Amino acid sequence: MNILVRHIIYKSLAMVFTICLSAFVYKRIYWIPELKDQGPMLYNLSEYQWHNDLLYFGESSNYWVAPEDSDKRTISDMINDSIPGMRLSGLQVPAYHAGMFLPVIKRIDTTSRVRGIVVTMNLRSFGKPWIYSTQENALMRARCFYGDHHPLYNRMAAALQFYKNPDPEEQEKKMLHAFEFDTLKVNFPLPFNTVKRWCEQEKFPLPGGGEDFPKRVLADHYIKAYAFQIDTNTNVRIKDFDEIVKVCKQKNLKLYFNILSENVAWADSLVGRELVYFMRTNAQLLQERYTRMGAIVINNLEAVPGESFGEKTWTTEHYDQRGRMIVAMNVAKVLLANEPANKKKSNLRRH
Repeated sequence: MNILVRHIIYKSLAMVFTICLSAFVYKRIYWIPELKDQGPMLYNLSEYQWHNDLLYFGESSNYWVAPEDSDKRTISDMINDSIPGMRLSGLQVPAYHAGMFLPVIKRIDTTSRVRGIVVTMNLRSFGKPWIYSTQENALMRARCFYGDHHPLYNRMAAALQFYKNPDPEEQEKKMLHAFEFDTLKVNFPLPFNTVKRWCEQEKFPLPGGGEDFPKRVLADHYIKAYAFQIDTNTNVRIKDFDEIVKVCKQKNLKLYFNILSENVAWADSLVGRELVYFMRTNAQLLQERYTRMGAIVINNLEAVPGESFGEKTWTTEHYDQRGRMIVAMNVAKVLLANEPANKKKSNLRRH
């Protein structure tokens, strides 16, 4: 055999051996600690799926507590405490949306104990500020760790930026362009047909001139967050949720979508019935679409009263203990009515 050919073969074998050894060592020693830090939802799934009948996929709405709360339980813990005969645990990471839940749901082992999942539907995640968020970079990097490739490949993909890596400035431009040019189309008189024009309207005039600026700023936040119409053909969140439905059917998992409560009362008082119309219409669209597709939709849009919302200077899905309990009870009631353990007596209760 030619010396050069032998040299190439030996080098190739050495390279293959090095790659295989690196993959083995990484998975055996480094993968779990890195997954815990970089991909916490999959890290928790790897344990929770073997001990739970149901899993609750959420974001910070699940665990946020008000400083004055005496009951610090998460929404998922409250649900678990109210469904006798079943066990449910929550998987949550701040700022996650359906696009981040999807790859984790794909990793649910069909031989595990899990027979159904509850997935939060955050209305704001369908809007342009969230779709074009500057946090999307970090989320897409974390998503690499949820891929179904070898752990070392996932780690290298994250390190070498083999993922959608939108420029924050470009994201901002896309959002502002949408605010200026995306037309709002309704069947009643609307003096402003874009978000930009809506925000430019005078609000809260003061007797001596000028405006109540803090109220105006908050009202504009609400307009930017909720004044949109979901286009089921182009909205990326719709594509994510559609894929979740498909994956659950393939895995024979019962699927529940939990439309989170929004502060409709404040939207009405700060902006008016026109904004409430968009909130209700979008929630109704989601409920009807995914009910047709076979999911069970729990519409909590207006379940939580305004005083139970957390931050008062921003749009939020953070609730105090009363608000978390309301959402939890509504979800638990549906689970009890649809899961095999529903014949056992419910211990739903207010705390």
